[in-house]
Amino acid sequence: MNYTFESALTIHEIKALYGAVHMTHYLNDPAETARGIANSTLLTARDGDKLVGVIRGVSDMHTIVFVQDLIVLPEYQHQGIGTELLDQFDEYFKQVDRIVIVTTNEAMAAFYEHAGFQRGSDTKVATFVRPRKLLEPKF
Repeated sequence: MNYTFESALTIHEIKALYGAVHMTHYLNDPAETARGIANSTLLTARDGDKLVGVIRGVSDMHTIVFVQDLIVLPEYQHQGIGTELLDQFDEYFKQVDRIVIVTTNEAMAAFYEHAGFQRGSDTKVATFVRPRKLLEPKF
């Protein structure tokens, strides 16, 4: 397995990876997802040329990192790839005070707890999300 920080994914890779784990909201506009990924810190796991996993986040590089996605293809899960992605991401951001992850998936919540993360209820943290309707930029 080859782990590499990359700057982008192809539309085909986005469709294959996100589709395989049923994260279909990313597939409503794959080009927009690609632009978002290009503005994130992205660590990939590849088996040869095949993209099998990714972790991506956004950070100010000093005080906080938000992990947006940690995905491993189903046929590659439970082989330590997600743990390695998280460990390398954590090492890359070792100077940053805190890493924040929000998930609605209980299996992923258990994975993060096993990796040493604390649930918000254990840290007196409340998470808020305000959905936005994005406007088309006028240039």
